[in-house]
Amino acid sequence: MTESLYVGIDVAKDSFDVASLPAGLHASLPNDPAGRRQFLDTLRPHPVALIVLEATGGYERDLAADLLGAGLKVVVANPRQVRDFARGIGQLAKNDRLDAQVLARFAQMVRPQPRPRPEGEGEALGELVLRRRQLTDLHTQEANRLPQARNSHVKKSLQKNLRALESQIEVLDRLIRQHIDSDDSLKRKDQIVQSLKGVGPGTSAMLLARLPELGRLNRGQIAALVGVAPWDVDSGQWAGQRRIWGGRREVRNVLYMAALSAIRWNPVIRAHFEQLDARGKRFKVAITACMRKLLVILNTLVRNDSLWSPRVAKKS
Repeated sequence: MTESLYVGIDVAKDSFDVASLPAGLHASLPNDPAGRRQFLDTLRPHPVALIVLEATGGYERDLAADLLGAGLKVVVANPRQVRDFARGIGQLAKNDRLDAQVLARFAQMVRPQPRPRPEGEGEALGELVLRRRQLTDLHTQEANRLPQARNSHVKKSLQKNLRALESQIEVLDRLIRQHIDSDDSLKRKDQIVQSLKGVGPGTSAMLLARLPELGRLNRGQIAALVGVAPWDVDSGQWAGQRRIWGGRREVRNVLYMAALSAIRWNPVIRAHFEQLDARGKRFKVAITACMRKLLVILNTLVRNDSLWSPRVAKKS
């Protein structure tokens, strides 16, 4: 087989199913180191154009990392996008083998942008940032339960958990900082990102870990990738509201908080927000526009390897 393959992989906790277009690869392998090595050995004789996996709650991470480490082009696709694609081609049945075939067809027809391979300490940083986000979410849940607790034992249990979570988060913050400082590329990018007023170390770490494309794409592409680009909802003479859709939710979450801070402390973002507010835009619309502007400015700064200044920001 000399024709380039488009490979789809449906990943579960204990196994993964493989399909390809043109047809040729069909396999169901254990999702463990031995199974992943066997799959890489199977791929080695073939020219592979693109591999698409569906995001499945983290079960795909080790396989994606191994494929990227082998120098292959990999996309971890949004499940909703893939499901809409399957409906669009009339594929309503669903099982692991069929899902792998749909992913292979999605790879061949849509050809989504491959994710860049993590550089330096980027992969380890991503895992630390993800764990910090998990612990922060747990801390928020426990803190919300505390005011509702009436039983003294329940209160003590919640307070104990909160202190333990805060201690673990502090440790992760130190480890994240050490990882960034130990890699010259990450350290410089972190310096650039945090030079923009409104962006703190938490937001910077998330962007470095979860948005390695920052500085590599144009303004429209980076906004669409994160999910802050407005999409038209028009038909005939009817004009609907513009909406954002898809993208990387964890990145949008930190951009939202950064935009709130930037509206207070960054003159460029504040002026942008006030202009939208004066035009009668709803808060949700205005804050999303500020998130997008913040992201575009950061993308420009990283691409140009320059620190923030109001003059640079106005050109973005």
